Amino acid sequence: MGIGRPTEGATRAQFLRWAAAGGATLLAGARAARALGGDEASGTGVVHDFVSQPTLKPPVVTVLRPAAGTAPGYLFLAPSSGPGQRGAMIVDDAGGLVWFGPTTPSTVMNLRVALYRGEPVLTWWEGTTKHGLGIGEHVIVDNTYREIARFPAGHGLQSDLHELIVTPQGTALVTAYDIPRVDLSSVGHGRGLVIDGVVQELDIGSGRVLFEWHSLDHVKLNESYQGVATRFDFFHVNSIDVDADGNLLVSARNTWAVYKIDRGSGRVLWRLGGKKSDFAMGRGTAFAWQHDARHHGNGDTLVTLFDNADAPQVQPQSRALAIALDTKRRRATLAHAYVHRPPMLAHALGSVQAQPNGNVLVGWGTEPYFTEYAADGTVALDAKLPHGGENYRTLRFPWVGTPSRAPALVASGGALFASWNGSTELASWLPLFGTTQSGLAAGTARPKQGFETTIQAPASARFAAAAALDRNGRELARSATIRLG
Repeated sequence: MGIGRPTEGATRAQFLRWAAAGGATLLAGARAARALGGDEASGTGVVHDFVSQPTLKPPVVTVLRPAAGTAPGYLFLAPSSGPGQRGAMIVDDAGGLVWFGPTTPSTVMNLRVALYRGEPVLTWWEGTTKHGLGIGEHVIVDNTYREIARFPAGHGLQSDLHELIVTPQGTALVTAYDIPRVDLSSVGHGRGLVIDGVVQELDIGSGRVLFEWHSLDHVKLNESYQGVATRFDFFHVNSIDVDADGNLLVSARNTWAVYKIDRGSGRVLWRLGGKKSDFAMGRGTAFAWQHDARHHGNGDTLVTLFDNADAPQVQPQSRALAIALDTKRRRATLAHAYVHRPPMLAHALGSVQAQPNGNVLVGWGTEPYFTEYAADGTVALDAKLPHGGENYRTLRFPWVGTPSRAPALVASGGALFASWNGSTELASWLPLFGTTQSGLAAGTARPKQGFETTIQAPASARFAAAAALDRNGRELARSATIRLG
């Protein structure tokens, strides 16, 4: 997958020295994203304000290191704290807004592109969060941004925020949880409430549960590094992936381990990391409180994950790791470690996504940054949300959006403001003016200016509309005709 040549036996200190010498150096940037024109220190310029879309108030993405050699596609985020509205957000490499779907007061997590019934869709979890868990539903929208499915977890369990993967078979792999009262004597307590992390596979159309795996049935309570509390969150499942052989790869934050699970029987086939690792963990491969474990290649050859190493802190900084696995000899070797400069320490959240061109995109979780690295570890893009902004995962995908809603056009202060929320094919605007509503004539087309374009109207015009044009000058859609003055 071109994630970088493995470095056998490299120590953590060696990788930190590599980063300090320039392997993952970030240049402090001064390039601000298009916004209100203020600065973050004063609290202005951190939330977008559009004349044509006054109900949209997404946070601004500031690019610190301009894109150079990034992978194709747009960036998918779901800001869950900080300035601006909660919601699903797509931006380009310059931080420019492409689409925002506000959900405030609900929160969106894990926005991504998937294929469902052969068509590209967007999927996410939506609801409220508390103590690191979610209460909500899973959502699927088509490429016009119309909702086509919304469903909870099965068997009456709570739909957790951490995962929604749509499979080629049209099923959904989701995380859920139950809170039974169990015997805690193995961890030095009496009976108490335990959060049982659950993996389900659902038929999206009917909601029928096709597979269900409970952490309490397969993992001992004393594997956990989490302290016993009123509700003992001993496992904390936070990612699911389908391995090359069809079995599941499951990350558990609070046992510091990744589990390979037989998709038929639910049996744990092996553990990577934690107190009972089936692999000898080579230098630099140990991780703690991790997120987003993914397999790569045609077998169990490489696993990427986000090593939080915090809450409580166990290492100086969080890292994105690529770990090479020798499943015959049961050895784990560090293939690559990606670190941010200045160092980041994310106490929760985080993501690592390998790109088709060999790049690696890292979302720094509770730190408001995301960074794309080239295969050699150099920085291809570095950007951030406003101070206080958190984002569960930052992902990149190709996407073609054709909104079902018409473009928006608003007159204000003698000018027109045009936008089309979610369109990826819009290249220019063709204004139309007239003295009567039925007598509009085309003006001069002008390239779009980011999310919202300003168009000057002639003084004689009494009515106006705007046609959205693609790169070839073909009309895609047209706004409603509005009265001027």
